[in-house]
Amino acid sequence: MAEAYGKMEYIADKIADAFGIPLPDALTKLLPFKKNVEDFWLADGGKKLIFLYQPREPPQHARRWRSATAVQATLKLNELKQGGGKTRAALGNIESNVHVVAKATVPDSVLTLTDGKDGAAVTGQCAYFVRVCGAKAIVAPGTDVMFGVTRGSALDALKTMVNHLYHPVLKQQKDWGKLGITKKNANSKTTDAFLGNVKRFGAVLNDAATSLTAVAELAMPERVIVGDMKEMRPGAFVELANNPLVAAHVDDVLEQWIEEAEGTLAETQGGGAFFGEILHDPDDAAEQDATDATGGASFGTPGRQESLATTPGRMKTPRSTPWSEKEKSEVVKKPAVPRVTRLADTGKKESDDAGPDTELEFWRRRMGMLNSITEQLKSKASRLVLGVANAGRSGAHKIWKATDLRLTDALNEAKDNVKYLTTLEKSLEPLYNSSPLAVVETLPSLINNVVMMYSVARYYGTTPRMTRLLYKISNQMIARCVEDLREDGTNLWSHVDKPALVKKLQNVTKLYDAYRSRYDQKKESLAAQRPKPKQFDFALDTVFGKFALFSKRCQKLTEALHTIAQFTELAKNKHIDGLEVLIKKFFKAVEEFKRKPYDLLEYRANQFDRDFLDFNVAVHDLETSLQEFINKSFENITSTSSALRLLNQFRAIMHRETLKRDLDDKYPVIFRNYGADLEAVQKTYELQKHNPPKPRNAPPVAGDILWARQLLRRIEEPMRDFSKNELIMFAPGAKRIVKMYNRVALALVTYEQMWHTAWMKGVEKSKAGLRATLLVKHPVTGTLLVNFDPDIVKLIKEAKFMLQLDVHVPNTAKLVLAQEERFKSYFNRLTHLITEHERVLHEIAPVTLDLLQPHLADVLLSLKPGFTDLTWTSTNIDLFLKLAWLKLEELETLVRKINDTLHNRVDFNLKNASRSVLINLPDDQSTSCEEFVDMQTRFTKTEGRALAVKSDEVRRACDEIVLLLLEKLPRDETGAVIAQIDPAHVNAFKGYYARMTYSAVFHATKRSFALLKKKVGANFGGGFLFLERPFFEVTVQLSVPSVVLQPNLDDVQHAINGAAKKILYVSRQIQRWGNTDLNGDEANDPSVDYDNIGTKSFYDEIASDIAIVKLVLLLTGSVESVRRAVNAHLKTYEVYDFLYLSNLTEKYNEFIATNPSLDHFEKELMKYMSIEKAVHKFAPVHVIGPLSLETAPLKLALRQEAATWKAQFAKNLHLHGKEKLAQLLQYVKETTLLLSRDVEDLEDVRRVMAIQQDIRTKESEIDTIMDPITHVYALLTRYEVSVPVSETEEVAGLKKTWGKMVASAVSVGENLQRLQAGFKRELLKQVKQFVIDAVAFRVDWDKNGPMVGGVAPAEAIERLDTYQKQFDNRKRKWNSYVDGESLFGLPVTLYPELEQTEKELEFLNRLYDLYKDVISTIDNYSEILWTDVVANIEQMNEQVTGFQNQCRKLPKALRDWTAYADLRKKIDDFLEILPAVQSLAAPSMRQRHWVALQDLTSVTLDMSEDTFKLGDLLNSNLIPHLDEIEELTGGANKEAQVETKLGQIDIDWEDQNFVFVEFKTKGFCVLDAAATGELVEKLEDSQMALGSMATNRYSAPFKTAVAEWTAKLSTVGDVVEMWLVVQNMWIYMEAVFSGGDIVKQLPLEAKRFNQIDKAFLKMVSAAVETRHVVSVCYGGDTILTLLPYLTDQLELCQKSLTAFLDTKRAQFPRFYFVSDPTLLEILSLGSEPVMVTPHFQSGLFDSVTNVTFDKNDKFKMIDMSSQQGEVVRFQTMGAEGFLEDDPVFATGNIEAWLQNLVDGMQNTMKSVIKMAHAEVQTQDLETFIFQHPAQVSLLGIQFLWTQDMQSAITDAKKDKLGVSRAVKKSDALLKEMIVITTRSTLGKNERQNLETCITVHVHQRDTSEDLQKKRVRDPSDFEWMKQCRFYWSTERETVIISICDVDFEYSYEYLGVKERLVITPLTDICYVTLSQALGMFLGGAPAGPAGTGKTETTKDLGNTLGKFVVVFNCSDQMDYKGMGKIYRGLAQSGLWGCFDEF
Repeated sequence: MAEAYGKMEYIADKIADAFGIPLPDALTKLLPFKKNVEDFWLADGGKKLIFLYQPREPPQHARRWRSATAVQATLKLNELKQGGGKTRAALGNIESNVHVVAKATVPDSVLTLTDGKDGAAVTGQCAYFVRVCGAKAIVAPGTDVMFGVTRGSALDALKTMVNHLYHPVLKQQKDWGKLGITKKNANSKTTDAFLGNVKRFGAVLNDAATSLTAVAELAMPERVIVGDMKEMRPGAFVELANNPLVAAHVDDVLEQWIEEAEGTLAETQGGGAFFGEILHDPDDAAEQDATDATGGASFGTPGRQESLATTPGRMKTPRSTPWSEKEKSEVVKKPAVPRVTRLADTGKKESDDAGPDTELEFWRRRMGMLNSITEQLKSKASRLVLGVANAGRSGAHKIWKATDLRLTDALNEAKDNVKYLTTLEKSLEPLYNSSPLAVVETLPSLINNVVMMYSVARYYGTTPRMTRLLYKISNQMIARCVEDLREDGTNLWSHVDKPALVKKLQNVTKLYDAYRSRYDQKKESLAAQRPKPKQFDFALDTVFGKFALFSKRCQKLTEALHTIAQFTELAKNKHIDGLEVLIKKFFKAVEEFKRKPYDLLEYRANQFDRDFLDFNVAVHDLETSLQEFINKSFENITSTSSALRLLNQFRAIMHRETLKRDLDDKYPVIFRNYGADLEAVQKTYELQKHNPPKPRNAPPVAGDILWARQLLRRIEEPMRDFSKNELIMFAPGAKRIVKMYNRVALALVTYEQMWHTAWMKGVEKSKAGLRATLLVKHPVTGTLLVNFDPDIVKLIKEAKFMLQLDVHVPNTAKLVLAQEERFKSYFNRLTHLITEHERVLHEIAPVTLDLLQPHLADVLLSLKPGFTDLTWTSTNIDLFLKLAWLKLEELETLVRKINDTLHNRVDFNLKNASRSVLINLPDDQSTSCEEFVDMQTRFTKTEGRALAVKSDEVRRACDEIVLLLLEKLPRDETGAVIAQIDPAHVNAFKGYYARMTYSAVFHATKRSFALLKKKVGANFGGGFLFLERPFFEVTVQLSVPSVVLQPNLDDVQHAINGAAKKILYVSRQIQRWGNTDLNGDEANDPSVDYDNIGTKSFYDEIASDIAIVKLVLLLTGSVESVRRAVNAHLKTYEVYDFLYLSNLTEKYNEFIATNPSLDHFEKELMKYMSIEKAVHKFAPVHVIGPLSLETAPLKLALRQEAATWKAQFAKNLHLHGKEKLAQLLQYVKETTLLLSRDVEDLEDVRRVMAIQQDIRTKESEIDTIMDPITHVYALLTRYEVSVPVSETEEVAGLKKTWGKMVASAVSVGENLQRLQAGFKRELLKQVKQFVIDAVAFRVDWDKNGPMVGGVAPAEAIERLDTYQKQFDNRKRKWNSYVDGESLFGLPVTLYPELEQTEKELEFLNRLYDLYKDVISTIDNYSEILWTDVVANIEQMNEQVTGFQNQCRKLPKALRDWTAYADLRKKIDDFLEILPAVQSLAAPSMRQRHWVALQDLTSVTLDMSEDTFKLGDLLNSNLIPHLDEIEELTGGANKEAQVETKLGQIDIDWEDQNFVFVEFKTKGFCVLDAAATGELVEKLEDSQMALGSMATNRYSAPFKTAVAEWTAKLSTVGDVVEMWLVVQNMWIYMEAVFSGGDIVKQLPLEAKRFNQIDKAFLKMVSAAVETRHVVSVCYGGDTILTLLPYLTDQLELCQKSLTAFLDTKRAQFPRFYFVSDPTLLEILSLGSEPVMVTPHFQSGLFDSVTNVTFDKNDKFKMIDMSSQQGEVVRFQTMGAEGFLEDDPVFATGNIEAWLQNLVDGMQNTMKSVIKMAHAEVQTQDLETFIFQHPAQVSLLGIQFLWTQDMQSAITDAKKDKLGVSRAVKKSDALLKEMIVITTRSTLGKNERQNLETCITVHVHQRDTSEDLQKKRVRDPSDFEWMKQCRFYWSTERETVIISICDVDFEYSYEYLGVKERLVITPLTDICYVTLSQALGMFLGGAPAGPAGTGKTETTKDLGNTLGKFVVVFNCSDQMDYKGMGKIYRGLAQSGLWGCFDEF
């Protein structure tokens, strides 16, 4: 229970946070769903929980109209307000009743649980929990459960998620699996298309949300006032208009309509006229004036806002006639009509960067609002308002008619604008989804569409609106460019791929130039036309200004990046000393440039231009400095290749002629280095000549020769270059180098000859392997193997390599090489034979293996010669293979027949039997117990008979399999049987399937019991909401002391037990067979006749099975589980047990004991009232399992009990009221007592006056004190509580008692005035004496006080303390006398001497207090130990600074005093030296710095920690040397920073390890991308930090460490860069060579890659062991030398793969339309045909997306299917004229079986079409359409129409009515198809197929009618000849399609279920034109604006001819090579190519 409570608490906590309700309330609301919550946490539990927290839906009548009761109450209320007397007295009750009615319509929010399928609408808040851990139990809800909340509209939530979450996240996603291998991959188009679809989906959601909010609701009349108008006739309108109340109400409604309409019309886009004020077109002004003159208006346009004569709020329209008095009085009485607010936003400010989509969004919203008004005006209520207003000739109606006209005009304008703007959507789509370069391709279409809209749009074709549109298009282009540029990060400098960034920046300029060019071209072309059309001329600055600035910014960025790239390339020569300084200088300028804080793409900020100019100046200065550096760069060159490479790099960056001439002079230096290279080659030869490194896949001898030639080529190529320079060859020392070259070259040539001679001698030995047998058996496993000697392979490889190297090969080796294909063929054929043999063995069902032993032995006998007699030189290997294949095929055929029988007859029946349900459990029906038992009796009998039939069918199938095996037993040449089948095996086979049949029946029985158990124990829901109807109904009643059910549950249990028996008796109808123990729990006894045991049926074993017995026992106690659930439900009512079980008196006493407040009593009363309400809200029905519990009796009893408790607590309010009453009376009593005391002295006078003041204060608050008391007693009276009479009297006399106390206070005040004279005289006497004392005190102060001149500060402090004490005594007397004078109203006596003294004391205290604090504080600082100074330095600074501020604030009069001067000096001296002390206390100070300080001050300091104090330092004469100390400490800080950075680098790289991830089965061998990216980033940061350290003058103490780390990290960077390149290529190649097919076809490349793979994995495994980055990359030279070698070898593999793909394309031409990566993947899957099917749509087939493989033969394809799911079986026309199955086999190489698939597809379509041609005349239309593939159905209808029309036209001269009959037949056919479409049973494909047939046949019907109208009577008439006609040619056995005089043969490509174009006259023209061109062996080039259907028309013509039309979207990247490849594929495959945007 604790665990369950934790789960409930977790869900409740989330719900409480989401819905803002307390946690206890959330737990209470969640209790009804406890079962669902617990199920959600379990394994295989519910997948989701969806909670809704919202009000229940109001009744239907409350949604549209106000409650009639409320309206009538409102009318009555108005009438009562007019009346008086008693009428007004009833007003309050009616108002409260109206309030109750209104309040009742707002229900409380409730928590409900939904599964999302029950139709529950989300109107409030929704919280959802979704498990993301699969089928596992939820352990950690934080990770296993996803939680979220939605509020309000689900559409808004979905729109926000798609637009602002999913689309941005998907757009930033880098890993797209196979689609994301490379952006150049054609699959990236699929990714872009997907992102575009997501974007479009978001736009659709936006439109949907906009359409929902774009609603303007009109007020409707109240039914109570106007009544229900059943007849809308003028007489009724007049009658209503004569009623003043109705007329006034209708006028009010109409005024609101006018107000709403005017507000809608007044809306504009963006809150103002964007271009209407800036770009005012005279023509537009004229148009607008004309519009206004005719009474219409164009309101709310984006370009102009009309001025309306309306004011905000409700509009008042003047009437044409004055109101009468009667009308006025009626208007006063009429109820107010509620105001309605439009749902659309109005007046939002549009962004200056808004895109063109905002235009369409605005006009769509506007059209929606206007449409909503128009639709509402069509309603009956609206027509009633207009009819009554018209009949009454209302003034509002006249205004409305004018407004209605303007609404119509505005709606027409909005519709027109939406129509034309919608045509731009497709053209504008690339601006949001495509790259800038792709946008360039779409610009012609976009500009053309804009021009077309400008020329034809009635409303939108104005200069301001078109300028706005083009301006927004420019905005979107800029936004798309910025988005593209920031794809890899908002900071352009941080982009890793800088070349790609440069290309993107260039694309921006291309886009701008193309945009501007297209605009200018279109503008000029329109200007040149005559007559002159509407000109395409707008404000260029407005349209292009922003884009031009942005383009210029991108050009400057491109230039800067080019410069940085050039210097970066130069910086790679890190071995040249001195170059790094210049490079650092350059990169420093670059870093300064990069550190600028502004956004590089913020083109409106000109700070970048100034910085860019400074950057160019710095670059120019740096290039000048490089001239001096060049002369020093070549002095220490040691490598020829690096020197030449450096020379080329210098040439790439040096653009001045003088620098180029200097570079030419460096050749002699390089030549000298070449001599050193020769020596290095010679040493390499000597070291490696015994075991040289070999290229991958190279054989040993050829590899050695290749190594020698590589060394020779290394020295040959430079010598060839040097020999062309005569100055070098005749230079001093050249002869020595030439001689060395000749010596080394001679040694390498000799080495090659030596290895070649040795190989030739071993050729004969290698040929011995040809005498081995063809096959052998594995000595351990017995597996058959092909026995081919590897030495033969090695000999062939060596010979092949030798020939490639142009080396002599002996004839014997050539003979072996010549037979390579023969050996490979035999090896492959034998391997395939062995593989097929293994495959056939694996296809044998284990149960039939023993039966097939004779047949298996026969196959092995046919293979025996391959083990004994035949060798690789034998001549009869082909015959051996033929005989072996024959035997194997016979075995395979037999196995397939057996497997087919087992699958289609045995397994099929067993599966059906196992899935049978033996009990009928209706979901929507409740039955009695007797009916339930009868229903099961009938149902089980039927199911039992069906199971018996299935069992018998399985038995017969087993008998037939045995007979088939006996017939196919192997025989010898005489026909005699060689071997027999063991009868025991036959019996075992039959017994096995008998047991399987029993198992199926057992599972059906068990499943039926489980379903019954589930039904009985199911949870159908809670309350009165349930998903299924329960079985039985019971009532819940209160029978004290508990809640019980009625009737009893035993009857339910009895019915369930009866149903269980019926299920069990089904097995009695199934007879035993197989003579075996069915349940298999004991071995078969041959002496036992199992088939005749017991009842001779399956019943005996099933009834005795333990699992069945358990289920039956569980069912017998099923009601007990329901009983527990019922008890659990009844337990929920225990919360109300106290109402009838608790002692009311005891509970009441306990409550009183808590001393409750008034609020507590009120809460108790409210508690019992809420209980009554809660009980009333109990669900009337609660479903548990099969029971429906009715709660009405229980509800009645509980409400009565709650009412009793409520009455008990009502009378206890008395205590609270009595307490407040006593407090008030006590206060009056005490105050009266105080007022009665005598007044004896001045203090008593003050006391009396204070009491009077308190009474006056209480007097103002008395109402707030008395009102609660009177309220409580009034409440007690209302509840009829008995209250003592005395209390009632006290409450009634409260005000009188208070009045008496106030009168007493007044009397005391009067008495006080009489006593004032005596007190007054005494006071005056004391004041006179005090004046004399004050004068004497002042005299003494002037004579002896602290202000006497010449007094030292110390003595002055003592005098000040003495006089301060004396003054304080006199101050107290002074205050007392002033208070007395004020009390008696006397003038206050002044004491100027004391006042003066008080001021002087204040001044002196401020000075001397500060003086004492400063002296003591600073003296104490000197005693602080130096070790504690750091901790106290901030406090010291803060304290002394505070002293200084206090000193400055002292009065100016004190500044001449000696104490002030001493104070000021003390503070200033300390503050001057304090910064130096603070800097010396810094942690950066080292011993060397303290030594320097002592030398500077010439003072020796004792630096011991226990003796060295701050005072020692303060006494060291620091002030004269403050500047030197500042410089010393500043240097210490800088050195500490360098030391810290260097230490951080050491720490960072100490623990920096490579992170490897697993790759397939090769283990951890691939660098983790994310971790490596972070590593590279950290590497760059560290190198940058080291660079800055190296140039820092404060890094001198650490120079050695900086240089060491610089070298390490430079090497690490080079290694990681090369490693990543090799790793990427290796991953790509590994995928290619991991498949067996490509490895077999490219053995050399596979071997080369195998060596690369071993080397790479060996290198990585070593790195994995070490992992430490620096150790791996800097620890040795192995990895530095291995990585370049691996790169070269991988590039060789890549070249070989390209050549290999060309050969495959030549064999299967459709491969030409597949990209290289996809083709490699396809070829690698050749041995797994199932894995190839996903690639069918990559360019191989038009509509074939999948094929079905036989379950037993994975290479046998049975049928093909399309994208839409249509399945077509592979068939052919049999000899008898019927279709027969003709499966296609995926055998051989992949290109071969794919061609077989193409042939099989075409043959199938041809056979089906041939059969359909014959059936179209005989079958009914519906059968023909739906029994044939969609493509064939359409072709058959075209056959039928062509035949009918051809015959009718041919016989037209004889039969004049023939054409008419043909037309009628065609029309009847069309109508019949249309009728079929009305059927709801049609599937998706069937409906689409039918619609396609209708689309085409509509054109055929129209053509027939046209031919009839034109009286065509001759088949050669052009009107008939130009039509597309379809014939079946019996001579050529094919379909002929004729257009004019050109005949096409149908191509039989499978096209699936496709939609076809609607054929228009233009389509006919295209067909005729293209067919004529094709007839003359020409092509076609349809031209026209974008979106007019050029491509679709071409594809539709191809579909008509059954052709696969391959569409290519051409771009500027398509070159002649790509076109040539496509042409080769099209020419060889016979397909059509459609080059879009060529």
